[in-house]
Amino acid sequence: MKPGRFFRLTSSSASRWLPVLLILLFAGVSHGQQSRVVDFSLQNWDGQTVTLASLQGKVVLLAFSYAFCSVSCPIITGRLSSLDRALDSPTGIRYLHVSIDPEMDTQKRRQDYFDLYKIDAQKDKRWMFVSGKREDLAVLWTEYGIDIEKVKEKRLPEGYYMKYSPKLLLIDGNGLISLETDFYFDEEELKSTVEALL
Repeated sequence: MKPGRFFRLTSSSASRWLPVLLILLFAGVSHGQQSRVVDFSLQNWDGQTVTLASLQGKVVLLAFSYAFCSVSCPIITGRLSSLDRALDSPTGIRYLHVSIDPEMDTQKRRQDYFDLYKIDAQKDKRWMFVSGKREDLAVLWTEYGIDIEKVKEKRLPEGYYMKYSPKLLLIDGNGLISLETDFYFDEEELKSTVEALL
């Protein structure tokens, strides 16, 4: 069998496969493009308004959380704290938590959330936890495929927990999504990706 035999196309086979090859080519290009973060205007735990424009020039790690969270949120907040230590706490980064439970995520509860993890968000402004009107938050949930379900659980003090998609977005200083992962990211890989953006 001669080398290259499988790569020869006759004119008839080329006409059959050309549309498929073009679809694959353009699908690959589209997949490789960075998408821009959807714009938003939400309130931080300290009452300050946070917008996409206010984060311009900063590398942002965006996660979805809620103040009463006792399962997935300790994972992501603990892992982001560990990542921050590994990065030497750079000034050019922001850790942005977006509420999935706006009715219960009051300013005080969002501040208390950071206290639980020994993060002094009042002193270290790089840690943010934003909330707002449900319809405004829903734009972000929908855009990034965050499925949310409120599950009743009598054994918990608050009587419920939120089952949701543990998604983490890495956003560069121009507001483009550089990486989409989950709470179980590889720390070394994420660290090197963040360092390249700082």
